[in-house]
Amino acid sequence: MSVNRENVRVYIHNIMGGLGETDRRIAEFILRQPAQVAQMPVKQLAAALQLSEATIVRFCKKVGYGGLLNLKAALKRELLAESDQPLPASPDIFLDDSRKEVAQKIALAAGATLQETIDLLDMRVVKPVVERFLSASRVLFVGFGASGLSALEARDKMNRLGIDAEAYCDRFSMTLKLANLKPDDLVVAFSHSGATPEVVNAFRLAERAGAQRLAITHSPHSPLTALADTFLLTCGSAGPQQGDSIETRLSQLFMIEFLCTEITRHNLRDRAAAGLSIRELLIKERIQHEEPE
Repeated sequence: MSVNRENVRVYIHNIMGGLGETDRRIAEFILRQPAQVAQMPVKQLAAALQLSEATIVRFCKKVGYGGLLNLKAALKRELLAESDQPLPASPDIFLDDSRKEVAQKIALAAGATLQETIDLLDMRVVKPVVERFLSASRVLFVGFGASGLSALEARDKMNRLGIDAEAYCDRFSMTLKLANLKPDDLVVAFSHSGATPEVVNAFRLAERAGAQRLAITHSPHSPLTALADTFLLTCGSAGPQQGDSIETRLSQLFMIEFLCTEITRHNLRDRAAAGLSIRELLIKERIQHEEPE
């Protein structure tokens, strides 16, 4: 599916919440000691974790690397490319922080989240996803709670691009509107957890109707991705004392902006020479439309 696993630590960090206790121990060890893990044979790694070699290999396969050798190879490439810089982490905010420190930490967390979102994005699936948006008879965005706001934002942006888009953010509307889906419709679901009951139910209706299904979620192993034709991963997490995370919203909004920009580039590519910015091209088109005949 549509996951970029080349950035090993970003990927493992992103899926930690969906791992069991034993797999989480292995993941945490990799994140704490990436350079050592990249050099360890399976026997040594198993001894360090007090687990069986088979458990280590199963973990590597479960998270999509095929085996320990593949995971270590990807980890070595990553460490070589970035000189073993530590994985960006959202800094904790303390009660005695100054206001400037709080602002800087929020900005740092937001920047790290956007970079992680890019690192997890499999660019190979972007073109097929864009083509689905352009070929769909209708695009229906669904989301609940904070993700519902992203669905509304996506609807408005897509409508401005000339794509017939709708958005539904409550169970009643989702059930009512998605009951009449057709195979040439595209349903796009936002859910950070990938387990929001209302959104998962909407995808079940879409599957039943044979409609296309794109999930935008934080979790690659979830009820939502199990029902999706394709999924794109977002990042961000909420701290225990800080409620809903701005990072999660930013990651979803980034994905909307990225897809809309790619759709715009696709529409303009055959209509102008290379070298002009999208802004310049749109201004030229607007002037042409406004000129009297």
